[in-house]
Amino acid sequence: MRHLLRDYVLILANTGIRHGTEADNLRWKHITLFEEKGDVFLEMSVRDKTGRRDIICRSGTVNYLKRIKGWCPDVADMSFEDLVKAKSGLPMLRLPDGTASQNLRQTFKRLMIDTGLLTCSRTGQNRTLYSFRHTYATFALLNDGKDIHTLAIQMGTSISMIERHYSHLTPRLRKEMLTGKRYELSQDEFESLT
Repeated sequence: MRHLLRDYVLILANTGIRHGTEADNLRWKHITLFEEKGDVFLEMSVRDKTGRRDIICRSGTVNYLKRIKGWCPDVADMSFEDLVKAKSGLPMLRLPDGTASQNLRQTFKRLMIDTGLLTCSRTGQNRTLYSFRHTYATFALLNDGKDIHTLAIQMGTSISMIERHYSHLTPRLRKEMLTGKRYELSQDEFESLT
């Protein structure tokens, strides 16, 4: 269970998909690999409340999927590429015995309690598997410089929802533009002003 939880958390944090129905309903047939300009991309098709949407996964996601595939005996002998091409209807997120776990939420909560990380000291809110959706959005905005329109499409939400939850990050995203060209005075220039 711990191994699946590790990869489940990493998949959530690297895709922005919703814990629960979006993640739990994933099948191997929902995964596509495609190449463009020499780069290989991993695409997932997830079902949300409004229908299906295709998302592009962060590059490391393929490693978590390969690890899950590796411990499932019914697909372990296939290459990852062959499994993706086979469009198998088998659940993607499952235990080595092939069963889909219904206890990931409880296992995650127990982990947070045991490590003293359940409650965020800054916000006072409990961390949940849904927290990794926020992690994805924050990293996409701050580290990747992703625009909110693209992020909203990727996450299957509205631009207004992104603005409502992440607008405090916007000035930091545009810090270079907002500060203008950086210019520091030399010591002589500084002294001539005083």
